Amino acid sequence: MPATPFTRVSYGASLRRALTIQLAALAFLVQMLGAPAKAQPMPDDRQVAAVIHDYLQGSSYNRPEQLQRAFHPDARLYLSQPGGGMRELGIAEYASWFRRNPGQFNGRVGRLISTQVEGDIATAKAEVLLGRDGARFVDLFLLKKLDGQWQVISKTATRHVAPAHGRNVLLVVSNVDTMPGTGLSAGNSFAELIHAYATFRAAGYGVQFVSPQGGTVPLAYVDTRDAEHKQWIYDADFMWALANTRKPEEVSAGDYAALMYIGGSAAMYGVAENPGLQSLATRLYEQQGGVLSAVCHGSAGLVNLTLSDGTPLVSGKRVTGYPDAFEDTNAAYYKTFPFSIEQRLQQRKGQFRYGARNTSYVETDGRLVTGMNWQSTRDVVEAIIRQVEGGAGTTQGGAAGTR
Repeated sequence: MPATPFTRVSYGASLRRALTIQLAALAFLVQMLGAPAKAQPMPDDRQVAAVIHDYLQGSSYNRPEQLQRAFHPDARLYLSQPGGGMRELGIAEYASWFRRNPGQFNGRVGRLISTQVEGDIATAKAEVLLGRDGARFVDLFLLKKLDGQWQVISKTATRHVAPAHGRNVLLVVSNVDTMPGTGLSAGNSFAELIHAYATFRAAGYGVQFVSPQGGTVPLAYVDTRDAEHKQWIYDADFMWALANTRKPEEVSAGDYAALMYIGGSAAMYGVAENPGLQSLATRLYEQQGGVLSAVCHGSAGLVNLTLSDGTPLVSGKRVTGYPDAFEDTNAAYYKTFPFSIEQRLQQRKGQFRYGARNTSYVETDGRLVTGMNWQSTRDVVEAIIRQVEGGAGTTQGGAAGTR
């Protein structure tokens, strides 16, 4: 609203009152505009997730105080006993088990699987992998909101035998659901997501998702006639993970053995230029000695990655992705792409290669593993696992089973 102009006149009583009201209103407006905005309270589901994070971190790094913070003082834990039966104990006794070697990692790798909030009660599910025992625990929690604070009031768990070795991988996805300047839908390839997730999980890896904005991500190419698609689209834990992806600043490169960019049309937007994702990927690759990977249009995420000496990460390395030869360059979707993956990788001195259409093709060059299309996803994951577990360093690309 424009300021009221003032002229130099002889004020009467009424004008002075009007001026006083105007100045008071202006002062109030200035005060309101200058006042710091009140922080929005964290949603309940995020608060519940933070509570479970305290439990997971406290129990993995021998931090009994952090672990105990997640629980109500009167919380009860119901733990299975060898040979059957159940043991009930309080949180103080349970936390005392984690007092040795304070602050040190003890081999437990945990992740939040899902949460569900209903008013002032909630449930949560988490997974804990014990590499030394080859065991996988699924923990179930009952939480209650008391005096505005969420706390665990009960916990139980079940144990499975699994090839768990305490390694986590991070899958990068995009939040963009519409191609810029058009009404065309964009999404993350559902086939690539489920093939990567299922293959990693079957090998005993923990899988988490990260996106530029965090939260929900769009899905593309879902075919519920396909039995595998149908299985995963109705998997509540998997879909919860895709609805609750993390932001780059919420994850640490040191927690992951590998990072993989998932493809789909959405991968072309908001990923390559995101500084948080760039930092996460280069730190994992250069400082942590982790494996960096991409499949199909996910290779767009590699184009702006630069090592600490200024060299493009792909420089001199064999790399693949969805090639221009398979794109419809006259189509509306392609004209929205900010760049050609193939050309941009070549500009960064990457040795771009690809195979026959609709066949698996993978390039492995040291700790850089890339796949040409969605059909390559499982082979990409298997190549990542070989690298993480000490496999051959450099192999030629080719169809599945020929490398």
